[in-house]
Amino acid sequence: MASRALVIGAGKYADQEIGSWDEITESARRYLEVLSSDAMWGPGACRILTDEELQTADGVMTALQDTADATGPDDTLLVVYVGHGKYWSDLPVSDQVHFAVGSSYKDRPWTWLSSWYVYRVMRKADARLKVLIADCCFSGRLPHLGGESVLPGILGERDQGTCVFTALKDERESYAPAAGCTKLPTRFAGCTPFSGHLLKVLEQGTRDDTDQLTIGHLREAVRTEMERCPTGHKAPRMSLNNARESTPLFTNRMDEGERRARPAPVEPAEWARLLKVDRLSPLADLLKDEHMTGDVVRHLSSLTDPESQDLAADIDAKANEFFVEPDTFARYWSHVEPTRSPQA
Repeated sequence: MASRALVIGAGKYADQEIGSWDEITESARRYLEVLSSDAMWGPGACRILTDEELQTADGVMTALQDTADATGPDDTLLVVYVGHGKYWSDLPVSDQVHFAVGSSYKDRPWTWLSSWYVYRVMRKADARLKVLIADCCFSGRLPHLGGESVLPGILGERDQGTCVFTALKDERESYAPAAGCTKLPTRFAGCTPFSGHLLKVLEQGTRDDTDQLTIGHLREAVRTEMERCPTGHKAPRMSLNNARESTPLFTNRMDEGERRARPAPVEPAEWARLLKVDRLSPLADLLKDEHMTGDVVRHLSSLTDPESQDLAADIDAKANEFFVEPDTFARYWSHVEPTRSPQA
């Protein structure tokens, strides 16, 4: 495998009106450190752009293209952008968010890097999973990475797709705070609030009883971290396109003695939420109860989103293998919608 992570942190600008932020540069540096020490990534998989590369859009895009070209169909491509984001409603493509580079000027859109160029390179990469973390103003306007066309090599395949994780949830929000959060550990206090809390989760792990952090684990942990922080922060957002929340992305670095198993859900909807975050660990417990298994499959089948439909099919397939006794299978099937047919 040759999964690759690229960290883009443009914090110094020729135009004084944009404003240089030490928190941007510090966040980028910390991303490199934390990712390089993660067993699922490692120093050979992570790269941070140099000051020279950050000066121009061409420098950023050349580095991104090289990184994308190094991935294969079994890999993950992770791109982290920390910096200034800008949105101009009077441009021909009005939903474009632009990323600042070192030579950007405040009111000259052509000196900024269009996010669609970044999207295009990421979409065309061979990597099975493509993840963009965007910590900038107007990030809530960034669409999912899927775009309007079919993505080569990913749509329709299991455990493949895209994920966009942004500092802002609402597209109407324009300002992502850059000043550090004083409630973060000293190591991350000099980062932007969103990146600081995300990095804290990556370095400390979560109490989930699992060795890997899935996309869903990350989203829930960062959201909870920022909601509970007494400083008060804007809510982040995660947008998935064909990627499962249960896809492992990072190592859970929480000491095993500090982790704890979640209480077993009591309602089908609770089981559904848990299984979307982590498909493997809770499934064995669910299959101990053929009645609840049937209720969960029925609940998921009633939902229209592709992930729920996919998860229902997976659980149903496992149930067909697991419930080998006719009476047990009959009890399971009595809870599944009558219109469904058992798999052959």
